[in-house]
Amino acid sequence: MSLGTRIKQVRLERGIKRKDLAEMLGITPSSISNYENGISKPRQQTLFDIIKALEIDANYLYQDDTPGANNDVSLSAVSGYEYKYRALDERGRETVDRILDLEYSRAMDAGKGRK
Repeated sequence: MSLGTRIKQVRLERGIKRKDLAEMLGITPSSISNYENGISKPRQQTLFDIIKALEIDANYLYQDDTPGANNDVSLSAVSGYEYKYRALDERGRETVDRILDLEYSRAMDAGKGRK
């Protein structure tokens, strides 16, 4: 899936009209259309602004462009946990990060034959 297709997919999932996204970014709706249809690509700053406006991970937008990447990650899988995590306060995020680190270490140790 192309960068433009992913931008459009996220925009539609968020319920944002092309015109509204364009206003958020200070560009024209036709520019958004051109990005989504692969006619042109956004400049670096515009791309950063799109990522921020749509609250999406840049890795999701570019996952098909990364050699050897696992390209079967769905938008709902990425964004579901991402939004929950972002909604947490600092203490909640620290707790999730600690648990994730512990479970990752456990899984790596189990893979080496340790329990």
